[in-house]
Amino acid sequence: MSEQNSGEKTITIKKEDLWKYSTFVLLALVVIVGIVAFSGESTTSNTIVPTPNQPVSLDAFISNPDLYPSIGPQDAKNVVVEFSDFQCPFCAMAAGLANWTSDYQAQYGSLIGVAKNVQDLAENGEVRFIYVPWSFLGAESTYASQAALCANDQGKFKEMHDAIFEAHDGKENNGKYNKDKLEVMAAKISGIDTVKFNACLENDTHLSDLQKIASDVSSVGVTGTPTFFVNGQKVSSSWPAVQAALK
Repeated sequence: MSEQNSGEKTITIKKEDLWKYSTFVLLALVVIVGIVAFSGESTTSNTIVPTPNQPVSLDAFISNPDLYPSIGPQDAKNVVVEFSDFQCPFCAMAAGLANWTSDYQAQYGSLIGVAKNVQDLAENGEVRFIYVPWSFLGAESTYASQAALCANDQGKFKEMHDAIFEAHDGKENNGKYNKDKLEVMAAKISGIDTVKFNACLENDTHLSDLQKIASDVSSVGVTGTPTFFVNGQKVSSSWPAVQAALK
């Protein structure tokens, strides 16, 4: 078991869960090569595995604002796409909205607030920032992503996104993102129709959309969160890396 401690705040991550937060592109390549060598046959796949010098087409995410909400000008020179799970503690660090994330500045300084920094650039009209609400860490990830999309139906995605991450406590599936809790968060958002929102969430209106999102994510070879692409190029989940990739 691996723990990161600072003061009274603790994030505990089981070893068997570490894969959820890491990208195993190299491992995938080794496995594919091994299969080809063993069978003596060529292997084809619809999955695009990005390499450091190979930009990936992210058209599926750029062209569908109903599933992949964005902030910033549609014609911005730079497009940043973040793949994130609302329950992922490291995604919460990237968002930089929960009050405990600053406690990990020493260990994860370049990760803390990277998404918030990109969001600020987008709000200033400098980039287009697209958020991919991927949910793979359990039921509460599914509820949180559905809630974000229900809010997006009313043009309130950013507000719901921020509320969800502000409520993050560094843990998973402990009840904080149950539907009733998400409805309470939404009720605090100015201008949202809570009757419509609650009906959307309770009826799992966007559940099938999450399956579509998972398929789109798989098609570009993303296997962990948070993952960032700048102009189709996968970069390290750090603010210096994102900055360096901007034109």
